[in-house]
Amino acid sequence: MVIRHPARSIIPLLLWIIFIYGGCASNKLQAESREGEYRRVMELQKQKSEMISEEEISRKIPDMKAGDHEMQGDGYLRQGNVLMAYMQYVKALQKDPSRPEVHYKIGRLFLKKGMAEEAIRIFDKILESDPQNALAQEGKGVAFLVQGKPKKAKENFLKAVELDPKSWRARGFLGIILDREKKFDEAVKEYSKAIEINPKSTVLYNNLGMSHYLNRDYDRAAASLIRALRIDPSNTRAYNNLGLVLCKTGKYHDAVAAFKKGAGDEAGAYNNVGYMYMLDGKYSAAAEAFGKAIELKPAFYVKASENMKRAKMEENK
Repeated sequence: MVIRHPARSIIPLLLWIIFIYGGCASNKLQAESREGEYRRVMELQKQKSEMISEEEISRKIPDMKAGDHEMQGDGYLRQGNVLMAYMQYVKALQKDPSRPEVHYKIGRLFLKKGMAEEAIRIFDKILESDPQNALAQEGKGVAFLVQGKPKKAKENFLKAVELDPKSWRARGFLGIILDREKKFDEAVKEYSKAIEINPKSTVLYNNLGMSHYLNRDYDRAAASLIRALRIDPSNTRAYNNLGLVLCKTGKYHDAVAAFKKGAGDEAGAYNNVGYMYMLDGKYSAAAEAFGKAIELKPAFYVKASENMKRAKMEENK
């Protein structure tokens, strides 16, 4: 792993968001294009021989109710079969259109496919009949984040928390937005409240750690990241973030070990530490670290060679 843009490494992102935040100039056209493409794929998938036909479903389960279709949709979603999950949720609504939880799940499916505009329409439909629906407010906030509209998203997340103080995801998203606004103390409060509700979330501890990091509270940052790793020892993001924190506290040797677990190899770890040395103005140590990265993996680390040249130039100024 080559750290080219440190800011990307230190911005905490909740893993629940699986989209890339983009600009908003062409979002509507892109969303409509994705929606059309998705619907075409759905139609093609229906024709595949391995799919269960309507006749087979009806023969196996003759009198399915709305709740049965919803349960089947949940099962397909757990299996990663978004298309079949969508079809079952639609069937549930055909049997009972007044099920807001099913509308919400369809909205989440559209978010999963990056179709923010469609998701917003669904969440708005829920809110028309149930303005107190905290999940719909939260979902709408996520959709606005996908569109790169954090101010609108913040309004929805605040409303979701007002309606349901135990909405830990909404609090987590608020933490992200507050970090971007450089309101780190407020972000820490939101992450902490979210952790009180969901103390087993490695993502929340990771984001709390990075909020402390951005606020230059490195001891608390390290403690939070270590908690994240105790919950999930395979969290590479948390290892990389811990490496950043350890560098800031001068524990470069320990940072190599953390980066190694995050980057996946020793060469990547030395390259990352070298970059952090360079940011701290320790150009001789940076050049040495980049040299180790190149020695361990010379063909792969072209960027490490460039970094080493930069470090030596800065040292000789």
